[in-house]
Formats: sequence, structure tokens, C-alpha cells
Amino acid sequence: MSEALPLLIVGGTLGAGKTALLGRWVGTPAHAHSAVLVNEPGDAPIDAHLIGTLGGGARTLAGGCACCSARSGLAQALAALVDGPRAGRFERVIVELSGLAHPVPLLEDFAADPVLRERFPLHGLATVVDAGEGEQGLEDPEARARVAAADVLLLSKTDVVGTTEAGHLATALSQLNPQAEILQADGDARGIWAAAASSPGRELRRIEAALEAQTVHDAAIRAHTVRFRAPLELSGFCLRLASWLQANAERVLRLKGLVAVRGRHGPAVIQAVGASLQPVRTLKEWPAGSAPGALVAIGRGLDPGELRAALEERS
Repeated sequence: MSEALPLLIVGGTLGAGKTALLGRWVGTPAHAHSAVLVNEPGDAPIDAHLIGTLGGGARTLAGGCACCSARSGLAQALAALVDGPRAGRFERVIVELSGLAHPVPLLEDFAADPVLRERFPLHGLATVVDAGEGEQGLEDPEARARVAAADVLLLSKTDVVGTTEAGHLATALSQLNPQAEILQADGDARGIWAAAASSPGRELRRIEAALEAQTVHDAAIRAHTVRFRAPLELSGFCLRLASWLQANAERVLRLKGLVAVRGRHGPAVIQAVGASLQPVRTLKEWPAGSAPGALVAIGRGLDPGELRAALEERS
């Protein structure tokens, strides 16, 4: 059997900053030899490609969230990731959960599967918390469950809130999970891994997290993929997308994609959290194996045909 590789699960809500966190990690020499398995609800592996451009091996666990439809493929996906062409070069494994995924079923799988436990000893669960959402972000039962299950809590986007708001959020997090250490998401990765591994009361915390999640997934929340065959004129595309986002502000949760741009070699990275379109950046090269252009929209009751029509260029 291949050498055992410590595994860390990273969860958090849609748009909390999980992919940006992992991108920073694998872009540093200390974590360059990390295998990353990204759970994406859509069928276009946007996040895995973005992480892969920074180094390390990244693959996608697609076909739904990891606690539901994609759950059965976890063991096979992990084995394929670390036993592939780069076998023997990895020092650790990171699983990034979809923002729709509940961590407890996955944690139960690790507890019940001796092969998984031996091959990938679970270092812990890190939950990324969007400080910009503040205490309001904890009103959702599944968001509270992610916090309650965590071994370490990572605050992202703290630059957009004041000291008072950050303090109130830290107090609320401590009440939900008094044993998890609260750290900055942009802090030292080795310290985060150490905090996750040494967190006490893990088994009781898992039970409490399962009880905290009193609701099932909203069946109306779905991921839709819209693909583009030809390069786009970026400014007009962004204006049309921003207009569609505002018109669907009550329904859209997250949007992300890579699209080809006229006159540029690499793709544009398109992201939105809720109805807020984020600053667009361009990659120098297309990630290996990526689609010609795709946009994944996650939300309640969205119509992919309506989105495609809204983004079409007008003559």
C-alpha cells in the first residue's frame, strides 16, 4: 500500500473564500506538494483548474455535493488523485467541499471506512467563515452546522469589517463551537493544520453538528452550466452579466467561470457572490484540460436558458 497521506477537509458557505485559500496554500513552497480534490456542484471544473494553475495536483469530484450524489465516488477520486502520474510526490491531501455540502456525512464515511482511515488519516475539518457576512451569515442552520463540526475556524475577508463586528462574530462562533480555535484564513497554513489536528472534543462535536443541521438541502438549489464556444467581448459581457445578476438578486447564490476573451490568450476569471460581480482577472494561459469557456450559476429556481439569452451579444 502507498504511504499514508494526512488529509484536511475544508468547508464553508458559497463564496466564503475556500478556493482562494487553497490557491494561496499550494502556491507556497511549504505546501506545493499538496493533492487537492475539489467538490464542485456543476459539471465544469472551474475551481480545480484555478487551483491547478498555481501548482500542486488538483482534480474534481463533480456530479453534486460531496454529502449527496458525489459522495460515493470519494474513495475512488482520492485514489485516482494520489496514485496517478505524480504518485509519491504528494505530502498531504486537501478536500475542498462545495458550499452546498454538509461535512458530517463525509466525516462519518471516514470514521466507518478503515481503508480510507489508513490511507488518508483525517487531520481535521477547517471551516472558512466569511467575516463580511457577520453574524447574519450564521442564521442559516447548515452554516451553523458547518461551524459546529469544525476543528478550526478560519475567518476570511476580515479586511471588509471593523474590529467591533469581527469581535461580535468571534463571540458568536465561540458560542457555537467553544473548542475550535479561530484563526485568520490568510494565516500560516502549518499553524492551521496543527490547530485542526490538536482540537479536542472531536467526536462530541460531530454529534452536535449533526443535531444542529435541522433542515435538508433546499431541493430548489441547483447548479447550471452555460458553455461558450467563441471568445467574448469582455466589457459588454460583464455589463450583461451584471444586469442579469441584479434581476435575479433574490435567487442567485454563486456564479463562477472561465471565458475566452477576444484579443487575449488566457481566459477571464468570472466570479460573483450573490448579485455582486467580483473584479475580473485574466490568466496568462488556459489551465490544462479546461473547457473552451463555461459559467456555473448556483441558485434557487434559475433558468439556464434565460441566463444564456441574457448574455448573448446584441447586433
